[in-house]
Amino acid sequence: MKRLFLDSPTGQLHVRESGRGGTPLVMLHAAPGSALMLSALQEKFMQRTWAIDLPGMGDSAPLPSCAHEPTIADYTHTIAAALEGARIGEFDLYGTLSGVRVALELAMRNSIVVRRVVLDGIGIPKPQQLAELLEHYAPVFAPDINGNHLLNTFQLCRDQYLFYPWYARDTEHRRPNGLPTAEALHLKTMESLKSAAAFRPLIRAAFRYDVVGKLKSLTQPALMSADGAAILADLRPDVEVLEFPPAEPLTCSSDLLEKRAARIAKFLAV
Repeated sequence: MKRLFLDSPTGQLHVRESGRGGTPLVMLHAAPGSALMLSALQEKFMQRTWAIDLPGMGDSAPLPSCAHEPTIADYTHTIAAALEGARIGEFDLYGTLSGVRVALELAMRNSIVVRRVVLDGIGIPKPQQLAELLEHYAPVFAPDINGNHLLNTFQLCRDQYLFYPWYARDTEHRRPNGLPTAEALHLKTMESLKSAAAFRPLIRAAFRYDVVGKLKSLTQPALMSADGAAILADLRPDVEVLEFPPAEPLTCSSDLLEKRAARIAKFLAV
């Protein structure tokens, strides 16, 4: 695994590079965290892969301050400009959760050439839940002289594995899976701390993004994980379905990770 930086109009983007040859695969992570969350999956692919820290996440420069809250288009503009400057040529695209939104927007850019798209975890909020999620899912990050922000970030990362939404800590909202290893949880917490100030604007932009509307306009061949199959049954019957549910590569079992990687690789090999 190599690490490099791409120049963009708003600052440098940090990239984790693996593999060589073939059609490049650009990978976009979920929030909170960074592209490091994708490494276990990224290393399964033979072709050159670039896992990019989204602006303000991991080691990438944040978007500049502006009068309006950033949109997914703002994140996309920065990444598209960096890829254009790197002269990557035609490439495939993988996105998960927040990264799905950026992937969809990137796929529609005329200045770059996206060949095939993998949408791993759609995560469309219910309309009646949107206002609550916008307010509470990504709290305002404020460093505290007593270090309370460190514990709060750890608890957010931990409770994402136990509840949805993570702050609804009751039986009704309990997720069926348990906690990951202490090592994985520590790694995610540390990456999330680096990205904590950027988490709220990114997740609010992601929740507001019209995923269904953009899917209608997507022209590239696409593979989408099973959580979105019901959405596309009538809307886009041409889209292939990744038979396995979304799974965070950082905490996914090795057996399931191998199967998911093999299915994605088969789709990209066409």
